[in-house]
Amino acid sequence: MKNTILTITIIITVLLPLITLSAGESNESTRGLWSQGTAHLLPKGRIEVGLFQPLRYGWSENLEFATHPLLNFLMPNLGAKWSHKPVAGFFISTRHSFYYPTPLLRVVSREGIGGMISPEFNIPHMISLYNEILFSKQITPNFLFTGKAGFAFALKSGNLDSRSTIDLPLIFPRLAIFYNGYGFRFGGDLKGKLFKRWFFLVDADLFYVPDENEGFAFEHKGLILWTKSARFQITVGYKLSYAEYPFGTQWHLLLPIFDFQWAWQLK
Repeated sequence: MKNTILTITIIITVLLPLITLSAGESNESTRGLWSQGTAHLLPKGRIEVGLFQPLRYGWSENLEFATHPLLNFLMPNLGAKWSHKPVAGFFISTRHSFYYPTPLLRVVSREGIGGMISPEFNIPHMISLYNEILFSKQITPNFLFTGKAGFAFALKSGNLDSRSTIDLPLIFPRLAIFYNGYGFRFGGDLKGKLFKRWFFLVDADLFYVPDENEGFAFEHKGLILWTKSARFQITVGYKLSYAEYPFGTQWHLLLPIFDFQWAWQLK
C-alpha cells in the first residue's frame, strides 16, 4: 500500500509537471498574487484571507506573515515566510510557524456533543514548531511547480496518553508529532492556467512520524480556481487522504471542498 501511495505521489509531483511542459503558453504568469503554498511571497502591503485559508500579509518584499485569525481564540498560531536567493532557476523560500493546540484540545476533551477526547486524559501544554523549505519554478508561462520539505517538532510540559488521539482525517497526521516528538513532511504542488480566469491546482503531501506504528499519512487535493480579479477568488475541489490509525489504515474522500478568498492592498 505504501509503495502504491509513493507511486501516486511521484506521478503527481514529478511526472505531471513534465507532461505539462508541452502545453500551450501565454504571457500571463501564474506566480505572484494568490501565491499560498508556493515559494513566492505576497507583494509588500498586500493582504489575502479566506474562509479556510490563513490571513497573510506582505510585510516586505522578502517577508510575509500568516495566521488563522479565528483559530487564535482556541489555538494561537503564527507563521512567517522568508524569500532567499534563487538557485538554478528556482525561487527559494523558508516558512517557519508554530501553534499551541492545548486550549482547543481541552475544549474537545469532554463527553457528549463536541467531545473528541475522553475527559479522563490530561492535556499538557504543547507547542508545535514547523520549519519548511519551498522551491518554485515557472516551468512554462502557464505552469508553476513547487516542491517542499519540512520538519516539525513538539514541546510538551508533560506526558500525553497514547489513547487520547483524534482519529480523524487531516487532524490525526498533524497531531501525531505530540506523541512522538517530531516528524517530516514532503510534497509538491502544480498550479496551471486553464483559460482566461480559470486555473487548477493539484498537490500531494507525505507525512512521516518515525518510531510510530501509525506514522505514515498521505494527502492529495485537486482544485479549480476562478480568479475574478486581484481582489477575489473562489476555489472548489476535493481532498483525498490516507493514514495509518490506531484501529488500522483508512482512505477518506472529502468532497466538495471550497473556499472564498479576498485580498486588498494597503498603501
